[in-house]
Amino acid sequence: MPDLDQFTPPPPGYLDVDTQETASPVKVPSWDSGSRTDVVESAENAMRAFARPGMDRDTWWAELEPLLTQQAAQDYAYVEPSVIPAKKVNGPGELVDDTSAYVGFVEVPTDAGIYTIILNRSDADAPWLVSRFNPPEESN
Repeated sequence: MPDLDQFTPPPPGYLDVDTQETASPVKVPSWDSGSRTDVVESAENAMRAFARPGMDRDTWWAELEPLLTQQAAQDYAYVEPSVIPAKKVNGPGELVDDTSAYVGFVEVPTDAGIYTIILNRSDADAPWLVSRFNPPEESN
């Protein structure tokens, strides 16, 4: 019989039979007062980082990119801040669609109109990240 103390114990979680990688369980998100506050604050912070058309591109991107999903980072990678019509956030954001606890739609008022920010999270412990800045209709 082998000495089991010689072996490294398996990591916590479960083994994916297809990839042979260990996956850990994640907390399923739900809407509570904390997550509602977090999604609105994340949208406001992201809009403040986005709405700075006078900033140099490198600084703008370095501060904006960490607030974006991987796909949004690819989508916005070549945006020039000088073409963004909004210059500042004018008031508090408002969560307007909470159909899914993984996705939040937050309207954020700016000097160029109300932007709708779409944010996602992968689980209850993950940060809210922006997947899309939708400008006011009159800006399109």
